[in-house]
Amino acid sequence: MMYRRDETEIDDPPARVMHRTLDALSRAARREASVAERGLVEGARHLLQARNRMAGVLPKGLLRDSAWDMILELFISYEEGGVLYVKQLILSSGESAAAAIRRIDRLEEARLIERFADPLDGRRVIVRISERGRAAMLSMLQQVFPAEESK
Repeated sequence: MMYRRDETEIDDPPARVMHRTLDALSRAARREASVAERGLVEGARHLLQARNRMAGVLPKGLLRDSAWDMILELFISYEEGGVLYVKQLILSSGESAAAAIRRIDRLEEARLIERFADPLDGRRVIVRISERGRAAMLSMLQQVFPAEESK
C-alpha cells in the first residue's frame, strides 16, 4: 500500500492531528466554488447516477469501469468537503477487494488520487482526489458539460 503519512504526524499528539484534520475538512467545506464548478459537480453526480442505473439494467460488469466510478465518487466527495475511505471505494466499485485495490493503486500511481492514514483511526485509510486529478476532472467535465455561452 502506498498511502502517505507526513513524518510530522507520527510524533504529533492525537489531538493535534485531529485538529489539523478537522481544520482541513472545514476549509474544504467553506471553499467557495464558482457557479460553473457547482454545475460540473452536479454533472458528475448525474454521470455517476446514470452509470449506476445502467449497471442495474445491463449484465453485471458489461459497461462498468470501476476506476472511472471511483474518480467520480472522489471528485464529488472532495468538492462537497466529504471524506471517503478505501473500504467505501471497494464497496462502491462492485468488484472484488483485490480488483478494486488494483484500480486504486493505478489511480494513485497516475497521481490522480492520494491515500492517507486516518489520524483518528489507524485501521482506516482516507482516499481523496489529488490536485492533478481534480484538474483533470474539471477539464473533462467542462468538455462534457460546456458552459452556456452568454448572449
